[in-house]
Amino acid sequence: MNTHSKLMGGLFILALIPTAIWATQTKGQTTSNSADGGISVISKSVLSQSQPDFSWIYVQQDGEMTIGAGHSDDWEQLERQGNPYHADYLWVKTAGTPYVITDPAIVAQIKTAIMPMQQQGEKMQAIGEQLQQKGDAINSQTQQLLLNVATDNEDPQIQAEIDSLSASMEVLDQQMNELSKVHESLSNTAEKQIVSLAQAAIKAGTAIKTP
Repeated sequence: MNTHSKLMGGLFILALIPTAIWATQTKGQTTSNSADGGISVISKSVLSQSQPDFSWIYVQQDGEMTIGAGHSDDWEQLERQGNPYHADYLWVKTAGTPYVITDPAIVAQIKTAIMPMQQQGEKMQAIGEQLQQKGDAINSQTQQLLLNVATDNEDPQIQAEIDSLSASMEVLDQQMNELSKVHESLSNTAEKQIVSLAQAAIKAGTAIKTP
């Protein structure tokens, strides 16, 4: 392979990095902190196709973790208000009406339901961090490769390192895809349980309507 082909190969791998990172952030967990001391968002997902009118967000007592599925304005609202209930709770919105469920017995069942999904998400986050690190390394090596080509100073070792990093990224990406499939299945199972628990709480009057 000549220098031009090596360079193009390095640039192609570089172009794939943002896609890999985007996929990691979409499938795995993302973290953000509210500037005014609100809750920290650890994992959020889009509304499911099976329950398009049902949003849910689980918040821990300390306000450090929330997980669920909802519209962006739902997340923003809870991030701003933090945790005024001083207990783990489930926020849900169905048919446009928001509710809060703080009953310890129901919350315990919800926590059990989401735990497998959360644990799977943590595995995906670890893979995502590795992809990010290797992507950064490829970016650095590719920049050096460009500099070497510009100065006619070839260094086969750099291309070898890029090839090795890109190969390991492919392996990690495959692992991420496999984890994502399992996560999707766990998410669907958890959501069905949460919807059932929330609907029962609303019917029983243990879910509190909120503004």
